[in-house]
Amino acid sequence: MERFNKLVWSEEFDNGIDPAVWGYEIGYIRNNELQIYTDDPKNAYTENSCLVIQSIKTGDPDCPYTSASINTLGKQEFLYGRLEMRAKLPFGKGIWPAFWTLGVDINENPWPACGEIDIMEMVGGVNTTFATCPFDDHMGDNVVQATIHYPDERKPLPRAYELRHGNFCDDFHIFGIEWTENCIKAYVDDVVYNKLDISNLPMFHRPHYVLLNTAVGGGWPGDPDETTVFPQKYYVDWVRYYQ
Repeated sequence: MERFNKLVWSEEFDNGIDPAVWGYEIGYIRNNELQIYTDDPKNAYTENSCLVIQSIKTGDPDCPYTSASINTLGKQEFLYGRLEMRAKLPFGKGIWPAFWTLGVDINENPWPACGEIDIMEMVGGVNTTFATCPFDDHMGDNVVQATIHYPDERKPLPRAYELRHGNFCDDFHIFGIEWTENCIKAYVDDVVYNKLDISNLPMFHRPHYVLLNTAVGGGWPGDPDETTVFPQKYYVDWVRYYQ
């Protein structure tokens, strides 16, 4: 990989969730997901210098699950360079953690015109495939995906990275991208597994903001089932940005 070695910004989560850096999405947001996002400290807090996004089964039929989605919109922007996090992921059927970006011009250019970079998405479950999923690669607790979204996007774009042993809930891993004027390379633990051509896509040549969230259910992962354990915890040790 081309290396970007100058650390220009980092979030180490040593002093809680900094409101100068992170805002919260609130409510039912997208993708027919089942959770409601909150700013409740039960759903997002820090522990041992890690952000913890906790997804909870409530027992309330009007709001069966709560979770958190935090983002840097209006607070921290990114354009080109190396953007990565060290994290330990949740697991289970219907569990959908993500580390991703959207264009900061989303209000002027609504999705997908603003552009979306999915640095890491995991659709939980064991050796699970979904007939409605547009991705050719399989999903599970040991598989993550990276892709981009934009108007009239060309397929295929997604690629998967599969752990040789164990699952992403077992230990921390580094998930990231290297983003240049020509391409976005996605990697896990320095292994590049997807390269996306963005040379003629203007929405990826404008600043983006970062989102960290865990969704529950929705059109891609499907609903949790009797095998899904709650609460689920997504641990983020740090997020770092190099140029």
